[in-house]
Amino acid sequence: MPRPNPHPSTLFSLIPVNNQAQAVLTHPNNSHLVSLIPNLPESEYPKGVQCGLNIGFHIGSKSRYTLATLGRNGADITVEGPNISRIHCAFEIHKDSCLVMLYDRSITKSTQPYGANAIPFELERNPRRIVVTETVNQAFGFGGITCDLVQFRIHWHHDPNQLNIQERLSHREDHPCFARTLDETPIVPPSGPVTENTPRNQEPKIRYMRGIRLGGGSYGQVWRITNVDSGEILAVKRVKLPEQGLQSSAYTMLKREVEALARVSHANIVEYISAQGWTEEYLEIFTKLKEGSVQDLINKGLFIRDPSSVDSLLHQMLQALDYLAYNGMVHRDVKPENILYTSLPHGGYTFQLTDFGLCNVVSDARTYAGTPVYMAPEVLCNLEIKQTPKVDVWSLFVTITYVMNAGGYRDKPLHTNEQKIKAVLEAANDKLLQPIQLMAMVNPDRRASAAKMLNDIFHGKGLTTPRN
Repeated sequence: MPRPNPHPSTLFSLIPVNNQAQAVLTHPNNSHLVSLIPNLPESEYPKGVQCGLNIGFHIGSKSRYTLATLGRNGADITVEGPNISRIHCAFEIHKDSCLVMLYDRSITKSTQPYGANAIPFELERNPRRIVVTETVNQAFGFGGITCDLVQFRIHWHHDPNQLNIQERLSHREDHPCFARTLDETPIVPPSGPVTENTPRNQEPKIRYMRGIRLGGGSYGQVWRITNVDSGEILAVKRVKLPEQGLQSSAYTMLKREVEALARVSHANIVEYISAQGWTEEYLEIFTKLKEGSVQDLINKGLFIRDPSSVDSLLHQMLQALDYLAYNGMVHRDVKPENILYTSLPHGGYTFQLTDFGLCNVVSDARTYAGTPVYMAPEVLCNLEIKQTPKVDVWSLFVTITYVMNAGGYRDKPLHTNEQKIKAVLEAANDKLLQPIQLMAMVNPDRRASAAKMLNDIFHGKGLTTPRN
């Protein structure tokens, strides 16, 4: 007799769709996983008996991240048949995002999701894996030439996030004879140098499910997305490509952003993944997803409540700017919205600079660019002055001033260039900011570099520029 209800640790149940799947349900080796499924509409279960195979943490799998394996011999769920591999397919938990992944382990590559909301496996992708959620890939089949010998529909009982997946995973141990399945070569290659030629498209393309909108403006929109082939949660910036084509300034700016992101590698600069769509309507730039921006932390009152976080922000951003300066790059748009954060397990934050759309090499940086309140005087008042990494130092000082609201900075009039500069100079005389007031010198020749501030304030910790 089947259990009256699914096991409490059940994430989802496999509901048989055809006779071969029904045979899996009634196989004696699988009886301990079968239960009645309450509230299952009869129309969704053609056999009339509302039963399913329960998949969850109660299955004693041989790998920490594996929920269940399906196959002929030695699998958690026994499936008979000459076209079935020893381990034909498996359900696993992504170790970071905690999403459920369906893996095709068959020799013949005969596992495939199907239905109106399916995103099928593609032959060129390896490993063969796909995200399974309540809205995508809700049915799958395996075995046979057309992957339909055994067909199941997935009936969800819990959102994985509601079951505290990470805690449950921490209590599971890998059998020493079995490697963790998810420790494999990633689908998306790490970022590398981009030449002065037009950047190439990501191949194969990142296929994704769009989540919530994280931000947007005239440049485009930023979305939280799920890579359906890897299970990673990423951020994508979608920008409509200019109709004028390759010779437009907008196209040049986009190309510059991708090239800048692709050639930097620093702990305090957001990680670039890839870009795709150069020949399509929208360019998509993929980066690692972060929790939010410094502006979000300001809105929560963090820096007023915890002044030590200001020191951490200053130190980490000086390291990022010193790295860029040493590599001959100017960001030109340092501000709270362009500094992202990630919470650390034992307190504190990692801060990372993002949005390199206005970035340029020192030799080319001359145009009026950035957000006016954060612009250095030489950018605001004289377009002909060559812009150096010192413009970013000024912008960082203004960012710190805004973060701390030093001298009531946020309440001051900032309508004209004179007012903007005057407010910064007044803040530089505030006792809280006097240790870093060299960052706010109007003359860029007298203004401190990021390297000097790292030496003077943080004893050189995190320097990229050589001390000599």
